[in-house]
Parts: sequence; C-alpha cells; structure tokens
Amino acid sequence: MNELLSIKNGSVKSFEEAYHLWSEKIYTFIFRQCGSEEIADEVVQQVFVRLWEKRMNLSLDYPLNVQLFRMSRTIFIDELRNAARARRYLDNLQQKKIRDFTEDNFEDKEVLQLVNKAIESMPPVRKQVFLMSRTEYLSHQQIAERLGISSKTVENHIGLALKYLRRFTLVMTLLALL
Repeated sequence: MNELLSIKNGSVKSFEEAYHLWSEKIYTFIFRQCGSEEIADEVVQQVFVRLWEKRMNLSLDYPLNVQLFRMSRTIFIDELRNAARARRYLDNLQQKKIRDFTEDNFEDKEVLQLVNKAIESMPPVRKQVFLMSRTEYLSHQQIAERLGISSKTVENHIGLALKYLRRFTLVMTLLALL
C-alpha cells in the first residue's frame, strides 16, 4: 500500500520500481491473450503512461497490481476495437474502385492514395500477406497454407500492417494540413 500511496503522491522512484516489478508480468498476460509482441509492448507502454497520468485517481482500496491489470485489460480491449475499426475502414476503402471517384469525394481519393503508398512501403512478406487478405479475401489459414507460415504469423503480419497503416495515414494527413 505504501508503494501505491507513493505513486499517488508523485514519487518517480516508486513508479520506476512498479514498472520494473510489473511490466514483464503485464506483457506476458497480454501476449498470452493475443500472441502479438507489438500489441503487448504497446499495452505495457500505455498502462504505465496512464498510471502516471492518472496517479491522483488511484484507489487505495485495491492493490496496485489489481489496478494495473485492470488498466491493461481495458487498454487491450481498446486496441482490439481500434484494429477492428481500422480494418473495416480499410476494407471499405479498398472495395471502392478508383475510377468511381469524382471531385466530390476527392478526400477519399487522397486517403486511398496514402493507404496505397503505405502498403507499397511495407516489408515484402507483410505486404503480400496484407494484400492476400484484403484483395483476395483469403482467410488467415488459406494465406498461411499458401505461404508456408503459421496462421499466427499471418495474424501478426496483418495486425502490424494495420497499425502501420493507421500511423502512416495519420502522419501523412497531419503533414498535409501543415
């Protein structure tokens, strides 16, 4: 409880100790849920950022580990929702044909060009897996069989591709606004 109170009062040392004590355990917990190192790393990072930012709201009624694992589960669910939302958005964009665009939907054309540019810049295997999934509409298992890799590897490639596309399009959009 002292550790919790110290963090709540802004002790950087206690925060660092909590990080060293709990980060690997949270990583393992999330990795077992999804099998993705990148998602597990992202969740761990977000958990400790949120812990520090929301330290004043920590409850003294629950141990720190309970609150950390609650945060990690919530953040993990948010990550899954964001990935699903991005997947739906990208699926919708790819289903539209470029020749159907008019000046009225110029913004969609720009976004599609950004997405295509991002896809082209992906590592070859990730690009191939992503395109097989999104343009050939193959299942993870079908892609795995064609490429001789595991279904989990296919899932990880698609997850990484979607995360990359979200970040790439966001950065490109922000740069376009400048």
